[in-house]
Amino acid sequence: MSKRPHEDSVFSKTANFLERSASTPGNSISINELLSNSEEAEADHSETHARKPRNFIASVACENCRLKKTRCDESRPKCGLCKALNLECVYSERKLSKKDQSIGMIISTLHRIETKLENLPSVISNDIRPITGHVLQAVEAIQASASTTAAGTPSARTSSHKFSLSQNTSPAATNLLEAETQGSADGKEIISFSQHGVVVWPGIIERLPHDFLSVYEQIGRNYVLDVELERPPLPMWVNSPFGLPNTGNWLEELPFALVKGLCEAFFSLFHPFTPFMDKHFFFSLTLGTVIKHGFSTTIETCLVLNVMALGCLAVRAYEEADFPLPGTMGDHFERPAWFEAVLEDPPGLSFFNEARKRMGFLMEKNNLSSCQYYLLSAMYYTQIIRPLDSGAMLNRAATCLCFMLANRDINYNEWEGDMKSRVFWNTVMYETILVQELDLPPSGLLSLEDNVPIPKFIPFKLSSEITRLPDPDESYYHQSESGNLPRPAVSIELHKQVEEWRKNLPSVIQFSEKNSDTTLNDDRSPSISGTPRTPTSLAVFFGQLLIFHGIANSDEPRLRATLPPGWERWYDEMVEFLEYCSAYSPAISRDMDLVRLL
Repeated sequence: MSKRPHEDSVFSKTANFLERSASTPGNSISINELLSNSEEAEADHSETHARKPRNFIASVACENCRLKKTRCDESRPKCGLCKALNLECVYSERKLSKKDQSIGMIISTLHRIETKLENLPSVISNDIRPITGHVLQAVEAIQASASTTAAGTPSARTSSHKFSLSQNTSPAATNLLEAETQGSADGKEIISFSQHGVVVWPGIIERLPHDFLSVYEQIGRNYVLDVELERPPLPMWVNSPFGLPNTGNWLEELPFALVKGLCEAFFSLFHPFTPFMDKHFFFSLTLGTVIKHGFSTTIETCLVLNVMALGCLAVRAYEEADFPLPGTMGDHFERPAWFEAVLEDPPGLSFFNEARKRMGFLMEKNNLSSCQYYLLSAMYYTQIIRPLDSGAMLNRAATCLCFMLANRDINYNEWEGDMKSRVFWNTVMYETILVQELDLPPSGLLSLEDNVPIPKFIPFKLSSEITRLPDPDESYYHQSESGNLPRPAVSIELHKQVEEWRKNLPSVIQFSEKNSDTTLNDDRSPSISGTPRTPTSLAVFFGQLLIFHGIANSDEPRLRATLPPGWERWYDEMVEFLEYCSAYSPAISRDMDLVRLL
C-alpha cells in the first residue's frame, strides 16, 4: 500500500505552523486557529493531489492465486503466476452478483414489453375486422345478385345462399356467418363446430343439389330450434309398470331385484361415458336411504328414480344389442323377471315423472345432489331425443354449479371437491355440444374452467359410524345358496393369485384378462350397439351424410379415394337409422326431408 510523504501530511503542516508561531514573540495560539489551519491544510492537499484510483481487483481469481493471496491477472487459459510456476490454472464458477441479477430482470421485462408491442398490430386489426367483415359481406351479396352470367358457378351459389340464409337465422347463427366471412377476408376458412353447420362448409355447399339448398333456405338454418319449440311436453300420467295398480304408493311395492337391476344397468352403460355419479356412494347411502325410508319427497328419491328411468333405457339397449345384463351369466340377453317394467314408450317414463313431481318441491336447492339430478334429467331427455328439454336441464345444472363454485374456497383434493369437479366438466361438455347444435346462448360456465381442475376420481370412504355395513357389491356379484359369502380380504387375495397365475403362463397359452370373444355380429346394423346414444350421435349422422356426399361428388380423384371401403353400406345404414328415429323427433324428420334430396 502506498504512503504519503511526511512533509505532505496534515500533522507535519500543523507542526510547522506551531514552530512559526513559537518563533514570533508575543503571539498566543487559540484552538480555533489551530483547527482552521488544519482544515485549510487538508483542503489544500485535496486540491493539489487527486485521490489515486483503487488497485485492480480480479473479479474471478484462480485457485492458486487465492491460496497464495496474490493478485491474479485473469489470463486464459492460464494466468501469469500459474504460467510462471507451471501450475494447473483452475477458475471457479463465478456467482451472479446483485447487479447482474438486476440487469437480467430488466432485460426480461424489456423482452415482455417488446412482445406486447409486436402483437399490438394484430390486436388492432381484430378490432377493426368486424367492421370490414360487414362491408365485405354487403359487397359480396351485391356482386352475387348483380352477376347474372356467373350465377351457375359454385362460388356464386355459395355467396348467394350465405346471404339468404343469414336473413332466416338466429343471432348466434348470424354471428357464425359473420365469423366465416371475417375468416375468408383474412385468408383463413372458419368452419362451424355444429354438425348442422356442415351445410355451409365451402367444400360441401358447392356439391349440394339445388333442390336441397332451396328447401334449406326456406326452412332456415335454425330449423331444429323452431320445430322443437312447437313440440308438446311429455305426458304426465302413464300406466304404472310391472302390472301394479295405479295407486299413490305403487313405488313402495316394487321388488328390490327390479330397483337393483335398473341401477346396475345404468352404472354399467351410462356411467362410464358420463361419470358424474359415485357408484359406491350411491349404493351405500343414496339407495340405502330410499330403501330404508321409502320413496319420499327427498333429493335422494329423485336421484334413484332418475337412475332407474335411465336404467330402463339401458336394459332396452342390452336387449337390442343382445348383450347379457350385468351380473348375469351367459353370452346373450335374457329377459329378467321384471322385464315388463321397461316396456313403456318411452322406457322409464313412469319413474321419470315421479321424480319430476317430487323435484317441484326441491327445485330451490343448489347443492351437489340437485346438480346431479338435473344432469340425469338432461341425459334422459337426450336419450328420448328431446334436445330443447335437455338444454333446459343443462342450463339449470350450470346455474347450480355457478352457485357452488363462484367465490368459494373448495378443496379439490377431497372427495366432495372432486365430485364437484366431475359434475362441472360433464356439464361443460354437454353444454358445449348443445350450444353449438341449437345456436343457444352459453350459460357462462366456461368462465370458471380456469379455477376447476381436472377430476382425480377420488374414491368415497365410508365414515366410522357406517363402516360396519357390508359393501353392496359383495351381495350383487356373489351368490351362495348357503348364505355364507367369502370375506372381502379372502376374495381380494384369491383374485391376486389368479392374476399372478395368468401372467406367468407360457406365451403360447397366454390370454388377455378380458375375453376376446364378443357377441357382436359383423352383419348387424352399425346403428345397433350396446353403447347409448350420445347427445350428438344423430346430428353426427346428418353431418357425416353431407360429408360423404360432398367427397363422393368431388372433382378431385385423390379426394374421392379417401372414402373408406364399404362407405355406401354405412351411408345406407345411417339413412335407415335416421328414418327410424324421425318418428320420435320432428327435428330429425326435417333432417330426413333434406337427406332425401341428396
